[in-house]
Amino acid sequence: MAIYLNTNKPLENYKNLYRSKYFVDKSLIIENLNQLIETSDRYLCITRPRRFGKSSIADMLGAYYSKAVDSKEIFNRLNISKFDYYEEHLNKYNLINISFNKIPEIGKSFDAYMDMIKTSLINDIKEAFPKTDSKKYFTISDMLIDTGEKFIFIFDEWDYIFNNNLFIEDQNNFLEFIRNLLKDQPYVALAYMTGVLPIKKYSSGSALNMFDEFTFLKDRIFDEYFGFINSEVIALCKKMNQLILMN
Repeated sequence: MAIYLNTNKPLENYKNLYRSKYFVDKSLIIENLNQLIETSDRYLCITRPRRFGKSSIADMLGAYYSKAVDSKEIFNRLNISKFDYYEEHLNKYNLINISFNKIPEIGKSFDAYMDMIKTSLINDIKEAFPKTDSKKYFTISDMLIDTGEKFIFIFDEWDYIFNNNLFIEDQNNFLEFIRNLLKDQPYVALAYMTGVLPIKKYSSGSALNMFDEFTFLKDRIFDEYFGFINSEVIALCKKMNQLILMN
C-alpha cells in the first residue's frame, strides 16, 4: 500500500473536515495555485504559526489534485466550482504528499528518518510505475524523470526537524534532499510546502531559493485562507446560533 504517492489519505482527511460543524470553505485558494502550475513560479512555501489550518489546506489540495481519487462530488459543492474551468486540474496529477513530522519508532537517527522517507517513496514509485527498476537509477529524481509523468508535491511541516532541534548536524543534508528532489526538475508541476517559520531562518544559502515564500507578516495573496477572517467568524456564529461575537 502506498505511503506517499497517490494515496487517498488527503481526501479522507478532507471529507472528515468537510463534515465537521466548524467547516469553512477555503477552496478559492485553488484558483490561485492553478495559475502557477507548470510555470517558473510553481514553487511556493506558506509559513504560519500552528493552528492556522495549514494541514487542512494541504489535505484539501491533495484531495483536489490527486489522480488516485474522484473528489468531484465534494468540490462541486465548494466555492471553487463557481469557476467554469475548475475541473481542468481536478484529479489530474500524480501526488506526492509527505508530512515530515513522522519519526521512525526504531532507530531515531537522521539516517533512519531519511531511509524511511526514501525507501517508502521508492517503493511507491515502483508500485505505481512497475517498469521503473530502482537498481537502474542513482537518485529518486532519476526514477521520477523516467516515468515521463508530472507530479504535484505537497510537503507539510517541512521544517519539523528544525523546530524540534532534531538531527542538528544533518539538517543541511535534509535541505539538500529537498533541493535535489525539486529544484529545476521537469516532473514538478507544482511544489507546495508548509512550515512554521520562514525558510531563511534555516537556509541562509541557495538550497531552497527556488521557493517563493509567503509568511505571516508578508502575505497579501494567501492570507485570507489561513485562520478565520472576520466574515467567516460571523458566519460561524450565525451557523451555531449559540456563539456570541464580541466586538
